[in-house]
Amino acid sequence: MSTQHYTAEVNVRTTAGDLVTIYHDTSGPVGMSSSEVRAAAEKVALAEIPGGQVEGSRVATDGKQH
Repeated sequence: MSTQHYTAEVNVRTTAGDLVTIYHDTSGPVGMSSSEVRAAAEKVALAEIPGGQVEGSRVATDGKQH
């Protein structure tokens, strides 16, 4: 089965009011939608910043199948 590399940047506002960026790299099935990658990355970011709020995110792929 082929996989593809995906990256995401998620901006999270902490309960203290700070804005932090969490970088998430993962591999997954070829052709994952940006909303699927974003949902997974935001879940990871919120697990790292309990009580935080997602303020924005960006996802990308290298376009290569592995």
